[in-house]
Amino acid sequence: MINIIKSDLYRIFKGKAVYITLAIVIILTIVSCVGMSSGYIGVSMGSELTPFDTETRIALSESNSLIEYRNIIKSHGSFELDRQIIGQNGNLYYLFIVIVVISLSTDFSNKSIKNTLSSAITRKQYYLSKLMLISFLGTLFILFNNYFSYCLNLIINGADFAMPFVDVAKITLLQLPLLYGIISLLVCFAFVLQKTVLFNTISISFIIVLQLLVIGITNLFKIKQNWFYDYEFQTALAKLANAPANKYILICALLGMVYIIVFNIIGYSIFKKCEIK
Repeated sequence: MINIIKSDLYRIFKGKAVYITLAIVIILTIVSCVGMSSGYIGVSMGSELTPFDTETRIALSESNSLIEYRNIIKSHGSFELDRQIIGQNGNLYYLFIVIVVISLSTDFSNKSIKNTLSSAITRKQYYLSKLMLISFLGTLFILFNNYFSYCLNLIINGADFAMPFVDVAKITLLQLPLLYGIISLLVCFAFVLQKTVLFNTISISFIIVLQLLVIGITNLFKIKQNWFYDYEFQTALAKLANAPANKYILICALLGMVYIIVFNIIGYSIFKKCEIK
């Protein structure tokens, strides 16, 4: 199992995809720090941690240059921009997709998985090795994203717009259960769907489609589903970055553990019984 992980790491870091993904993280962080605004991919579910009042928002919308935009924000007063950026770690979902593709889905597409399983390794060992590999790479991206966001924001915008260094580690630990849960979801998708095209199609659209579906149903039938809005993936990560109550932290941690257990049981159960072509 260790040999598979080592060979996969060698293959992944020898290729270009992982470095392109890393470049995307860097570019998004630079844009957020220079623009002094945290962006997110998806539907607004109330997950923004914006500190601006209505008057400031209007002034920002009417600004004519980046310099003017930044001056308006700075005149508003200090706030922890890096906390906002890390709060939008739901964006990492799309980077996790790339990791799953280069680590796992390509094995199905290239049919190399059949040769691997015909050797001394069992399906259980193969599944665990891929899960460990993808979780390891996901952790590296999470740590790099969080600490790079903190350091770059501190350099560009100064200490008035940065949170205490120790808070980066605290937020990271709080977000990890949910992020690992989402990684487990994507690993489950990859083992169930097996084809890269199908995996990309479903995984890329999954979060947004789910958000739109829930919003549509709740609005149509006038259903109050505050629990979904509070614990929806992007919203939960944002709230965890903003010093939530202990009860909320515990529920999110338990929710992440449930995701990890359920999605891996489903993924392995189907992979164990499926025919590898």
